[in-house]
Amino acid sequence: MTLPTPRLPPLTEADAPPEAVQILRDWPYNLHRVLARNVPTLTRWMPYAEHILRENTLPPRDREIAILRVAWNTQSAYEWGLHARLARTLGFSDSDLNEIARGGAGNAHWLEHESALIDGVDQMMSDWEIGDATWSILSDHYDDRQLIDFVFVTCQFILVAVTLKSLRVPLEQGIEPLPGRS
Repeated sequence: MTLPTPRLPPLTEADAPPEAVQILRDWPYNLHRVLARNVPTLTRWMPYAEHILRENTLPPRDREIAILRVAWNTQSAYEWGLHARLARTLGFSDSDLNEIARGGAGNAHWLEHESALIDGVDQMMSDWEIGDATWSILSDHYDDRQLIDFVFVTCQFILVAVTLKSLRVPLEQGIEPLPGRS
């Protein structure tokens, strides 16, 4: 697969503004190295991004199902690759990753609430809201905080995917491709 030329190359730590250096040490990824070109945005976005990724109330497996479905829908190879690697540390199998690409509705691979997570992501990305039937399944399984966190995780990773693709952030070394893609 030939990747497009990055629109803004990642900064090295030596080239980064001093206010961004600690973030780059904590988050040594090309996304953050590109965003270091705009320190006010990077420094204000990071607390929110860290909260959504690390402190939300969804179980980690459920969070990663949502993120990976966003990555699949947007065809964000970067987002898919990093989160597939993270998902594997949580016990995801090759089959799980391939089935995320296939979708939720009617897919016997998933528990009902997992299928609803995938469907909810799809609905937010096509209809800009979660449909009533999907919401009913989700609200039977998750509490109010988790429902809000699911919406915010999905929206945060749509933002990240669009940023990655629009800026053509180069892939990290060794990340796996999208299923069915090379």
